[in-house]
Amino acid sequence: MFRQGKPTIRSQLSTLVAACVLPVWLIAALMARHAYVTKLDQVSRDLLENARGMSMAVDRELANVQASLTALGSSPSFRKGDFVALHQQSKGILKNYPGADIIVADGTGQQLVNTYRPLGSRLPKRNNPDTVRRIFEGGKPIVSDLFRGAVTKRAVIAIDVPVVIDGVVAYDLSMSFPSQVLSSVLQSQNVFKDWYGTVVDRNGVITARTRNLAEFVGRQITGDLRTAMSRANEGTISLKNSQGVPTFSAFSKSPFTGWTVAVAVPTETALGEIYSWMRWAVGVGVAISLLGILLASWIASRIAKDIQSLVEPALAIGRGEVATAIGTDSKEASELAEALVQASQLLHRRAEERDQAERQLSLTIEELRLETVERSRAMEEVRRQEQLLTQQSRQAALGEMVGNIAHQWRQPLNALGLLVQQPLLFHELGELDREFLKEHAAKSMEIVKHMSQTIDDFRNFFRPDKEKIRFKVSDEVAKVLSLVDGSLQSLGVSLQVQQEGDPTIEGYPNEFAQVLLNVLLNARDVIAERAVVAPTVRVRIAEQAGRTVLTVTDNAGGIPEEIMDRIFDPYFTTKGPQAGTGVGLFMSKTIIEKNMGGVLTACNVDGGAQFRIEV
Repeated sequence: MFRQGKPTIRSQLSTLVAACVLPVWLIAALMARHAYVTKLDQVSRDLLENARGMSMAVDRELANVQASLTALGSSPSFRKGDFVALHQQSKGILKNYPGADIIVADGTGQQLVNTYRPLGSRLPKRNNPDTVRRIFEGGKPIVSDLFRGAVTKRAVIAIDVPVVIDGVVAYDLSMSFPSQVLSSVLQSQNVFKDWYGTVVDRNGVITARTRNLAEFVGRQITGDLRTAMSRANEGTISLKNSQGVPTFSAFSKSPFTGWTVAVAVPTETALGEIYSWMRWAVGVGVAISLLGILLASWIASRIAKDIQSLVEPALAIGRGEVATAIGTDSKEASELAEALVQASQLLHRRAEERDQAERQLSLTIEELRLETVERSRAMEEVRRQEQLLTQQSRQAALGEMVGNIAHQWRQPLNALGLLVQQPLLFHELGELDREFLKEHAAKSMEIVKHMSQTIDDFRNFFRPDKEKIRFKVSDEVAKVLSLVDGSLQSLGVSLQVQQEGDPTIEGYPNEFAQVLLNVLLNARDVIAERAVVAPTVRVRIAEQAGRTVLTVTDNAGGIPEEIMDRIFDPYFTTKGPQAGTGVGLFMSKTIIEKNMGGVLTACNVDGGAQFRIEV
């Protein structure tokens, strides 16, 4: 272990040596960086200024051409349609623009005059119909992008101006010239040694170049330069040219033409002086660093002895023992030895605290386990209570249904009793015949069928739903009303049903019907309790905002405000223990909101209460 400690000591001594030479290197690096950045900024500024200057020179050249065309466009020969005179006038202007051609075209792009061809030659339509269209639509001069002439078949640039006669654009007057014209303009500018300039049109196509024009004209620019041009109107960028040589480039976009002029110079040419200076600075820095290393080595030999004395306290800490204090010759080593002693003592205290925390964590985990078990038991009890409430609700509804069946059967039983007595009476009167018996049997069977249907409705109503299905609300409303109609009629209740559309619900139809039954029976009980004159119950079915809404409204005076917030609580009832269980509305709210994802609310309206089911 002692031998393994030696590399750590050497590492510390090496750090000390590096600390001696670091200031020299830091100063040299800062100076070199400052010089490099300063030179780079200067080169960037000079390049950008030259790019702007060349862009202005190109704009001046194009502006002169535009001015010459505008002057020619005011010639009276256009109004006369004298194209022979126009051809001669154009030839006169072209003396100042060697290699250029002047074209006159109509609104369809058909060339009427082209100085490249003899007068009277058959001329095609222009190859840039979009420019012709814009001239006639906008009535403003246009500088085209690079295109190939329809007659000359050369890569040319054109400046088009409108010829206006009586306020209407009559002709498109254009001068087209080859890329060499702009290349000459670029070469006339005084810029860096070994520089080269490029003109790029609005489509990113090289229009002119100071070098290798034939090779590059008509090609799209690519790479980082194209990306930089798409993001800003001017700027500088470092990149490699087509030969792979690193260069500095600057570009400036003309507001007059929308073209961009780019200037590039090899990095070695632009920064040759600063590279030479940096090589000299590095040489001096290396010499000073060697001197610093020799001085640092002498100082390190004095420190090594004190560092060796710290090995034993460190090993004691590694064995988990409390390190003892030792004496050294230097202040720093003494402080480090004391720190080792304090660290060993701190580690012992932390170990004791860790053990205590682990014991406390074990107790907390056990408490959480017991609490989880208790919560599970509580949840099981809650589920059991919910099942009990559901059973009580169904039993209460069952009792109500028995009373409703009694109401439904009372009138048919009376009618059936009368029918049973009729045959004997008719026999005594001597009017009993086969036709009477046949009609009498049909009426009796109709009543029996009606009573049997009531039993079927009763049985289906309490059949539990096992899965959600889509059902019509109107069907369930009709089923419930058929079960309570007799009891409502016995109180003289006017039952009104209003339906808007035929909405459906995804859920449990029997549970939905049970909720409606609970609400109607509550309305019936309140009407009976308060002896309401002309009682009315209105059931309304509608769709609102994509949801089904069912409302039940009565005119029994409404719900007292002091109990409004409690009517949906379990076991809360105003009927007394003999008349109600207090679970009907609680289970109704549970069915609608938990089982079917809807909302059940109650409020007072004019003269009564309204229950609203929204699913």
